Amino acid sequence: MPVITVDKSKCNKDRLCVMECPMQIIVMKKDAEAPESAPYADAICINCGHCVAVCPTGALSLNTMKSEDCEKIDENWNPGADVIENYMKARRSIRRFKKDSVEREKLERLMKITSFAPSGHNSRPVEWIVFSDRDKIKALAAHVIEWMNSMKESAPQVAKAMHFDMITKAWESGIDVVTYNCPVVMIAHGKKANSNTGAGCTIALAHLEIAAPSLGLGCCWGGFFTWCAMVYEPLKEELNIPAGNVVQGTMLAGYPLFKYHRIPKRNSVIEWR
Repeated sequence: MPVITVDKSKCNKDRLCVMECPMQIIVMKKDAEAPESAPYADAICINCGHCVAVCPTGALSLNTMKSEDCEKIDENWNPGADVIENYMKARRSIRRFKKDSVEREKLERLMKITSFAPSGHNSRPVEWIVFSDRDKIKALAAHVIEWMNSMKESAPQVAKAMHFDMITKAWESGIDVVTYNCPVVMIAHGKKANSNTGAGCTIALAHLEIAAPSLGLGCCWGGFFTWCAMVYEPLKEELNIPAGNVVQGTMLAGYPLFKYHRIPKRNSVIEWR
């Protein structure tokens, strides 16, 4: 079966698919009735779906996705620069969460939105583990504290610079500054051998964090958790990450306890050339 199929009765010969294809594997010969796959298409098609998306008549389908099975884009999708600017500026790192659990349906929708984040060569390298049991999350955070305590002995200068002494002392007092008593922890990981995994996970986590407030949720990047999950064997074993995979990032999530009323000032370092 060819990589692409074209319904000739729908094709208007506008060549948009030919021009849009990032791999240049769609061709349209002179006087041809419709575009077709190049002879080498099977070997290098990345299944990005741009050709399907750009066709205004729905004439073109990939062998991995039919045109009629793809959602249509709402023509009124763009809320405008003012709304987007306010939305992005209003984003806060949330470290105080309500005690409420987050509904599975809401998390599933968030993950579905996140799945559309771009990745190099459309390799889709991101795999997820989602924890939504507070007791389990507390046990995972305890491993991070164990690691921090060990770091105070094995790498005291690093531990001091990262204030591990203050974090572990707070934990002993019942204060969690590792996961902030969040109800959800989302861990992005992927194959170490895939050169796109690191960037792909970071981009996906960023998309997740941006999308979360639209669902009433808030997020905070779990940097200490990620660091520990990359180097501390007890936590690695607890997470049971597949062999050959590596944790690339962690997002803490839940319903924000507080509402914010102002946007803090920020500075940018830009060199225009």
